[in-house]
Amino acid sequence: MKARLSVVYALTLSLLVMSLVALTLFLVFPQSSKIISEMTLQAFLDEVKILTRFKNYDVLFTQKPEFGYYYVLDSNAIVAYHNDPSKIGLNAKEQVPGLFEYMQEKKAGVYSYDYQGIKRYVAFSYDGNYYIAHAATEDELFGKLNEFRKKFFSVSFPILIVSTIVLGFFVGEFLLRGPRKQISDSKTLVKNVSESVIQTSSSASEIKAMAENTERASMELDKSMEEFAAYMEESRAEIENTLLSLSEFTDTIEQITEYTSKLATLTETLSKVTDRITDISDNITVLAINASIETSKQNIDRDGLSRIAEMIMELSNSTRNLAKESKQSLSDVEKIVTSTILITEKITKNISSVRDSLNVIQQVTAASTNNVDKLVNVSKTNHDAVEELYAGIEQLEEAMNNIKFEIEKFAEAISKFVI
Repeated sequence: MKARLSVVYALTLSLLVMSLVALTLFLVFPQSSKIISEMTLQAFLDEVKILTRFKNYDVLFTQKPEFGYYYVLDSNAIVAYHNDPSKIGLNAKEQVPGLFEYMQEKKAGVYSYDYQGIKRYVAFSYDGNYYIAHAATEDELFGKLNEFRKKFFSVSFPILIVSTIVLGFFVGEFLLRGPRKQISDSKTLVKNVSESVIQTSSSASEIKAMAENTERASMELDKSMEEFAAYMEESRAEIENTLLSLSEFTDTIEQITEYTSKLATLTETLSKVTDRITDISDNITVLAINASIETSKQNIDRDGLSRIAEMIMELSNSTRNLAKESKQSLSDVEKIVTSTILITEKITKNISSVRDSLNVIQQVTAASTNNVDKLVNVSKTNHDAVEELYAGIEQLEEAMNNIKFEIEKFAEAISKFVI
């Protein structure tokens, strides 16, 4: 189960306080206890020294002392006075070995020893004849100090620990109000960012799919543009061949127009010849008439002339008929030539427009070819741009996945962080 951070703060503060108290107990308290003990023992000794100045010990043995007991030793270690009369006359060397030797050596001081399992202290001083001593147990001298120690460790120290834990809990609660709000805001932010990252990742996937489709479409477009460019190249070649054929055709039309003009001139010449034949026929007719007249005269071979006249008349008629037929044919030809000339003139006028149109078509074809080349280049550029976009989208998707992973780690860490 996850521990609340306020409880952790309280325990930490308690541990800190307990550490300080333990440090105090192990460093300050022993030193202070030592000082108090030394002061107590010094006061214990000073009392005896004051008594040796007055050398009046009767008052010490007429009433019960506040603690311990008094006794007086002579120079032979024999008890001369004692609060317990039954001990008067005892030899201190036998009762407490080492005590009297220490008194003789120091003349004044405090001697400690164990008697019947109880630690005792003796403050003594030499007045020149006797050794005045005040004996007391350790509990009598340091009872209050030991009681304070017991109370401190049994009552004050637990109270201090409990109060420290409670105080640490409230201090933690007070200090964690802001962090709690920040953690809550962080969780909300992480949630919103996670949702946004998920949506962005989804959008990135959709964009990636769209980029893939766009790339495939771009590849298809490149292929189509290349095929279209090849088709346009073939079409341009065909158009150039067609334009060349049309140019040759227009040249032929111009030649036909030229020949038609010459034919019209020839028709005029033939018309003149026909007129001339008609004139000749008329002359022949006149000659035939004159020959017929001459045959009516005497002394002429009438039969021969008559026959000649008939032949000339037939020739004249034939020539006339031929002239008429030629004139009619020439008239028809002239009409046809006139129509042909009009048509060829119209064609000639249109040929100029056709040539201009052919030039325009050639220019348009060249421009179309250039535009197709540009479109192919644009398609290739678009393909390269789509590939770069696709690579950028893949990098974006990878970055979004990394951000998502880091946010999930951060969210997991925040979820474990209980305040």
